Amino acid sequence: MAKIDRVKEFINYLKVILVFILATDVGLVGWIANHYDDEKLFLVSLALVVVLVLLLIAVIINKKIIKDIKSLEDL
Repeated sequence: MAKIDRVKEFINYLKVILVFILATDVGLVGWIANHYDDEKLFLVSLALVVVLVLLLIAVIINKKIIKDIKSLEDL
């Protein structure tokens, strides 16, 4: 397998992971919106922390995808 094909496949793999993370994030935000007034403040707070961590991971993956796409110009 050529190096360019390997980089393209890795970009596709990262895109799948990014979609999964963003879908999970949207689901958690919806869950928080439905349960923010419950007495389970700890679970809502924990979900909010998870949302923020997933957003950070999504940004990191996005930067890696952009870096890999730019590296394709050199191949």
